[in-house]
Amino acid sequence: MVSFRRHRKKLGLAFHDSLQKVSSKISTGKQKETEWEDSLIPNLINEREVPLISVWRIVLIGIAFILISFSLFLRMFYLQIVTGEANRALADSNRIQIRIIHAPRGVIYDRNGQILADNEPGFRLKNKFISRDEALSLEASHDPRANELEIDTIRHYPYGEIAAHVVGYVGQISSGELKEPQYANYRSGDRIGRAGVEQVYENVLRGKDGAEIIEVDADGRKIQTLRTINPIPGDNIYLSLDINLQKELYSSVKEAALSVGSCCGAAIVQNPQNGDVLAMVSYPSFDPNAFTDPHKDNLITSYFNDPNAPLLNRAISGTYPPGSTFKITSALAGLSSGKITPQTIVNDTGILHLGKFTFTNWYYTQYGKVEGPVDMVKALQRSNDTYFYVLGEKIGEKILGDTALKIGFGQRLGIDLPGEATGLVPDNRWKEKNIGQIWYPGDTLHMAIGQGYLLTTPLQIIYEINLIADNGQDYRPHLVTKITASDGSLIKKFTFFPVDFKFDPSFITLVKKGISLVPQYGGTAWPFFNFSIPTAGKTGTAEYGDPKGRTHAWYVSYAPINNPQLSSVVLIEGGGEGSNVAAPVVKNIYTWYFSPDKTKLKNFDAAPVSTSAAKLGE
Repeated sequence: MVSFRRHRKKLGLAFHDSLQKVSSKISTGKQKETEWEDSLIPNLINEREVPLISVWRIVLIGIAFILISFSLFLRMFYLQIVTGEANRALADSNRIQIRIIHAPRGVIYDRNGQILADNEPGFRLKNKFISRDEALSLEASHDPRANELEIDTIRHYPYGEIAAHVVGYVGQISSGELKEPQYANYRSGDRIGRAGVEQVYENVLRGKDGAEIIEVDADGRKIQTLRTINPIPGDNIYLSLDINLQKELYSSVKEAALSVGSCCGAAIVQNPQNGDVLAMVSYPSFDPNAFTDPHKDNLITSYFNDPNAPLLNRAISGTYPPGSTFKITSALAGLSSGKITPQTIVNDTGILHLGKFTFTNWYYTQYGKVEGPVDMVKALQRSNDTYFYVLGEKIGEKILGDTALKIGFGQRLGIDLPGEATGLVPDNRWKEKNIGQIWYPGDTLHMAIGQGYLLTTPLQIIYEINLIADNGQDYRPHLVTKITASDGSLIKKFTFFPVDFKFDPSFITLVKKGISLVPQYGGTAWPFFNFSIPTAGKTGTAEYGDPKGRTHAWYVSYAPINNPQLSSVVLIEGGGEGSNVAAPVVKNIYTWYFSPDKTKLKNFDAAPVSTSAAKLGE
């Protein structure tokens, strides 16, 4: 019975039917015990044919199960522990977003608190500014791109082209600039200063961006704000510029240039007592607002393709032969050398001969007249070329060049604007290297009257006369006077100190006497003959190799004589004579500035005239 139970257990449930048959026979007594045992034999043989579950198979299955479980454990450990932070961040990025809150740039003010550059609300889509209407349209149409809209500020310049070269403009940072160390904290699409004060003081004007951490749904729509980091606005800058004077100067230069068919001009007005730049104009100009307007790409392209280069700041970057305005430096060079004294007399016969070459005085060339005996004072008053030819011949190229360098020519003066040119004070070494010729005595004579290879900027010319106005001292030209925080608190106030050129005071006095006679009867600045305010100045008419024979018109001046409050320089390219074209612009500025009601001169006319007074001028 024990055996039967064991076999039943081994054979399983399939054995149940046979067991029923055997039990039936036993109960009827028709089958013997032996038959019953024999009947079990075939079934015992079949049992050996049924495959048994191997112990090794069970072991292998168990090992496989353990390995699979361990592998899953390792994978979970790697995902949750080793790379858990990254994966959580990746998962959160689908739910949590960081939107940049762009910091507004600092505001730029003039000396009287008038805004020259500020910010207006704007929108960016994929690093490109779009208009308010375009942004509203995206929102209203449920455009998916609306989720990528960024609120930003657009730079605004209320005076447009009038102050463009001083204030500058902003433009999008390039991919190349993003690789530079100084732009490590910038992102694609950020705006940076591209010219003027905007460029030089980029680190001051640029604020620090903030951020808004938000939760979004599957469509990228904002659900809630999780955290806000407020942006820090940029610092504000105050300039020495007087925007009202700037407007007058710009309109006067533009009007003068147009009246004589000139393409271009430049002008600067300063306070010679401290070096403040009160106005600076370069004509033609450009609208800085175009660089932040997404619909003015064509206008920007035209600026870069314009042959008159409206983006060039001619006041500091344009280089020109200075003409007779340089005679102030020549006078100081001659007096300092000791080879020219206040008593030195040169007899002007209209023509000076140097070997086979002849050099003529402008008065003789234009009117066939001569000056006769001329001393230093009269030479400056009449802008006599013959006197300065002789002066150059006596002192030589080296003394003349060294004095020019001492005064500030041939170098940058360090104004806080980008792109200042050095100009050129030529010498024998420069000529041999660049022209392939030695320096001739005639080159020195040309240089003494501001011609030849000599090149200067308008900024250097006004720096020259400021030295006389300030009795042998001068202040470096500058624009920024102070920096404040966005709340108005003072961060820095700039202090400026004069440069002492160490010229003999008697030399300065002599030169001052000569140029104070230029705007008086007998001088060359005829527009000032009846002017109520005593001024000093120097006209200049500079040849520049123009095929049409045109000349640059210069005038540099300061007023009043005894207590100079303004100094001015005006250049009209190809404008003709300085007395006819440039001097009236300066007169107009003085009239406006010193007038109690700031009324502009109504009868301003810069066109050449043919009067007896004009024939007295260069």
